[in-house]
Amino acid sequence: MAQPEFQPESDPEPQSEPDMPDTGSPQPVAPRRKPLIGWIVGGVVLVLLLCFGGCGALLATTNSGDKAHQGKAAASTAPTSSATTSAPTTAAAAPATTEPPLPTYETPTKNDFKLKVKVLSKQCFGSAGCNITYRINVTYTGTGLDPSKTYEVTYQVKGAEDPIINTFEVTGDSASVQQEEMASTKRSGDKLTAVVTDVSEL
Repeated sequence: MAQPEFQPESDPEPQSEPDMPDTGSPQPVAPRRKPLIGWIVGGVVLVLLLCFGGCGALLATTNSGDKAHQGKAAASTAPTSSATTSAPTTAAAAPATTEPPLPTYETPTKNDFKLKVKVLSKQCFGSAGCNITYRINVTYTGTGLDPSKTYEVTYQVKGAEDPIINTFEVTGDSASVQQEEMASTKRSGDKLTAVVTDVSEL
């Protein structure tokens, strides 16, 4: 009995996809890539953020450096407790003492003295006149007299029956006058006055 011959199986032919009916609708297209402008904007923003961050850090570092520098400068200028101060030495020259200026005195004149007759007692005889006991009060109107000098002042008493001339001495700010003097007037209403007529140094 003859054996049947086997034919090698051949690859089946690929079946072609059935043609889609043309319905007139648009064919699907491949999706387009994301535009590059978005990446560019993002990169610029990132660069700006990095720049501002770096500037802030730099400013902070600069401020801290300035404060540290100011602190060091203040520390360098502030006096320290360990600084040594020079004690005053005995060899230092004493301040020069200026002597007060010597006082100046003027030479008195007769116009520098004012005299007043002080009546101590008075005895009158009707209209015939009076006997008067008096003393001279002296007032000096100048600026000052040398206490080492003595001046003799001559004065005249007016209003008496007879002219009366007398003297007193002045030394410094004191005058030596007679405590009592006597004069007679012609009338009871007459008053005694005194004036300086001369001043001389003894």
